Parts: sequence; structure tokens; C-alpha cells
Amino acid sequence: MIKKTFFAFLAFAVTVALSSQSFQKGPYTVTTIIDNVYNIQDGNDSNPPGNSVINGRANMNNCSDMYLLVGADKAMLIDLSNFVRWDSTAVESLRSIVYDKIGNRQFFITITHSHGDHLGMLPAFADDEKASFWVPAADFPDISRFPAARTTAFKEGDSFDLGGGFVLNTLTVQGHTVGSTLFFLKNKNMAFSGDAVGSGSGVWIFDNPGFRNYVVGVEKLVNYIDDPANNIDKDAFTLYGGHSWQKGNLEKLGSQYVYDMWTLIQKIGEGTAERSPMIGGRGAMNTNFKYGTATICWSDTGADEYSKEYLMRRGVE
Repeated sequence: MIKKTFFAFLAFAVTVALSSQSFQKGPYTVTTIIDNVYNIQDGNDSNPPGNSVINGRANMNNCSDMYLLVGADKAMLIDLSNFVRWDSTAVESLRSIVYDKIGNRQFFITITHSHGDHLGMLPAFADDEKASFWVPAADFPDISRFPAARTTAFKEGDSFDLGGGFVLNTLTVQGHTVGSTLFFLKNKNMAFSGDAVGSGSGVWIFDNPGFRNYVVGVEKLVNYIDDPANNIDKDAFTLYGGHSWQKGNLEKLGSQYVYDMWTLIQKIGEGTAERSPMIGGRGAMNTNFKYGTATICWSDTGADEYSKEYLMRRGVE
């Protein structure tokens, strides 16, 4: 009886501790990842991430993640989620969440890639003189959508120091878009990846050039993780994607996920990758290719063409 009571108390304590790390404001749910690093989702109890049933009706919220990093001197918001139409307080709530966390620090916003579900809440900060933008030149060759006087375009490999040991290093992992960017928080074993490698249910590759770019991008990512100079603990390393609700049953997206992705690319080249139809695909993007924890959503005919080229380069008939 005493043992049962102890474990019940322990379970309750863990539940309380976890719930204290998360709160909701307007359409958003804010969760602490580590001290001064926060996940902000455009979903809440009334409109939860992913598929749900609300008042007896099927509901789908393709929730998009933002990440707020608060350094000693500066703060960085990574991505701007969907444009939230279903809650009239969205702009006010997001601004309140951000400024309550960052205080008087200099405030910057960066974007992982140029798709609208990661730029949606730009109106919340476009006219805010306290908000500056630091965006990847590879995906934003035209920065006219951002306020010119407050926007800087960076190149792959550039870093941003937030102070207090919070340094962001950048790596382009092209494929989903030409300039999809990962932001590594130096010495913290974490990176914020947008849609560059998917969020667990599959990375979307829209055309054949995109896949060839993705091969290059994932190889760079593997090499980055393996490079001792980057001081990454492979067991602890975690990728925080742009749609974390898509993680499904995966405990996390870690280094094994990246290695599985690289193996999957090799198997597509060899013509041996597991395939299944992609439900609700877009145009030629009609097939799921899977290995281990990794999935690539692409084209069956595109994969066949790539495999022929791959095998020919290796002298295989």
C-alpha cells in the first residue's frame, strides 16, 4: 500500500511538473524546452494540433511551431507559424507571449524557409520598430516582404550570438526548398529545423531537382553532426521540427533519424526503398519512401529515374 501510494504521488508530481512547463494564451500553447528556450504552437485545447473531434465533428489543425530563444542580451524567434484566422486575439497574444519572455532584450526574428505556414504571423511584427529580421539569403533572395531597414540576409554558416552562451549556427539543408535552414544552438545538442527534414511523418520533396538538392543537404547534415568540432552528443541531440505534432509515436527526432534519412536516400538510389502510396499527395508527390524512422514523400517516377542514374554512375546494370 505504501509503495502504491509513493508511486501514485510520484506520477502526480511528474504530471504537475510537466504541466507547469506549459501554458496557453489565445490560440497558442507555450512549452518550456530548457531554460530560456520555448516552443510556441498555434494550437490549444479548443483547436488542438493534428486531427481531433470537436463537438462531434472532425477537425484538422496543421499546427506550425515557433521557437523562442532568450539569451542574455538578445532574443530570437524562429518562424512565425500559420496565419491564425480562428482566434481574433492571435496578434495580441503572440506579441504578449514574446515580450513577456524577452523583457528589454533586443528582439530578432528568423525564418527556416519561405513557405506561408512559417511566415503567417509576420503582420504581428512587420510594423514593430523593436523587431528586426535575420533571414536566410538562400531562401529569401528578395527580402521585400520584410521591413527593409530592419532586415539582414545571412549566408550559410553565419552565426548569431544572443549572449550568455546562446549562439545559433546555421546550416542549409536544401531540398524541401532551395534554402531551408537549420539553426543549431551551440553546445546544447539541439537544432531547429522547420520542414527541412520533416517533423516525423515525412519530408515533402516537390520535384526531381528538389530531391537531388536534398541528397546534398542531408549529406551535409550527417557530416555536421559527425564533426567533433561541433561538439554534438549524438545520444542527446534533438531536432525540433516545424510541425512537431507530426512526430507521432517517435520519442524524438535525433541523430538516428538523420542517419536513417541518409540510409533511405541510398536505398532510393539502389531501388530498394520501401514504398507506399501517399494519401492526399500533391501532383507528382505521390509516394512515401520509408526506412527506419525516416520517411521521404516524393514521386515514384522521379525515384525510378534517380535510381537509374545512381546505378549507372556506379556501373551497376
